[in-house]
Amino acid sequence: MEKQLSIRDHLRKASWGWYSISMATGGIAVLLYNTPHQFTGLETIGKIVYIFNLALTSFITFCMTVRFLSQPSALKESFRDPDETHFIATCPLTVATIILGASSYGTEACGRWLIVALRVVFWIYVAVSLLQAIFHNWYLYHRHMASHQPMSILRVLPSFPAMLGGTIASVIASNQPAEHAIPIIVGGLTLQGFGFTMSTFVYSEYFYSLNKDGLPDLDDRPKMFIAVGPWSFTGLALIGMASAAVEKFPAGYLISSSASSSDVAVATGQIALALASLVAIFLWLLAFFCLCIALCSMLAPCRAFGGEGGCPMSLTYWSMVFPNTGFVIATIKIGQVLQSEAVLWVASAMTILQVAAWLGVGVATVWKVGQSMFL
Repeated sequence: MEKQLSIRDHLRKASWGWYSISMATGGIAVLLYNTPHQFTGLETIGKIVYIFNLALTSFITFCMTVRFLSQPSALKESFRDPDETHFIATCPLTVATIILGASSYGTEACGRWLIVALRVVFWIYVAVSLLQAIFHNWYLYHRHMASHQPMSILRVLPSFPAMLGGTIASVIASNQPAEHAIPIIVGGLTLQGFGFTMSTFVYSEYFYSLNKDGLPDLDDRPKMFIAVGPWSFTGLALIGMASAAVEKFPAGYLISSSASSSDVAVATGQIALALASLVAIFLWLLAFFCLCIALCSMLAPCRAFGGEGGCPMSLTYWSMVFPNTGFVIATIKIGQVLQSEAVLWVASAMTILQVAAWLGVGVATVWKVGQSMFL
């Protein structure tokens, strides 16, 4: 008779990838706040999801602590494992969603002290995420990890938390005093540029491998949705930071000239918003393309489409939630700058589908865990 595992044994199975669950849940809370067509009680639902995510993050952190304390070598092994090491980045990404949710739901309720706290937390996050990107990427290069991990798109993850610095800046800058908002916008733009550029290097390898080797194995196909993230989060971050720049940048900031006897000052914020909107639209279709490729790859094995069976349920399914949430929010931001009610209604429909996907993956995960524990 097979010995039933204890709760402690199950906790020891915790991995960095578990943070992708709380990362996705925090993203849904932010999405509910940004949904253009609100109804009575939606903000309350969003707050409940956000608070639930705080509890979920605490539980996952507890499980990881139990694992590392009960197995002294587990931390080193998690860095050396080709699959798990890339998902270490989901931990700081979870922190990013918590910061975004705190700014969204807490600013009006908590007042000035939270505005100051978010400013301090932002710069701490900037420093930690940048150091993490540098040393984690160096470690992967040093260990020749690419030769052990054939799923190339995972290599965007170590730089992803730094890129989310731009998204955080786009959310908190509008509530900050101008003297603090301007450095936050500049810092956020710097991190966004770094993360996006690092992603483009990985994209070249990702698309090359798809062309050369074809689609990845069934277990890896949910990870293809990660490719949606960098395009989407860059678009929404640029629009958000530019919108804040319209309010916070003084006239002639960065761009000013003197013509004869009169001074000419260009509204830098307005130019930034126009450029950011055009770039976001440009990037949106690239994100949509990656989304469709990933979706077709997931549906192809299903029996309804002539395949032999769908992708088996695993933790990797959570990889499809957070990047797609960024895509939906990017669509919302584009609809707002275009002042297009049609785009906003499409975004609202996408919100419903995204929440349904989050619930579906959540229920499937609970069912899978229940089977492993009690059956």
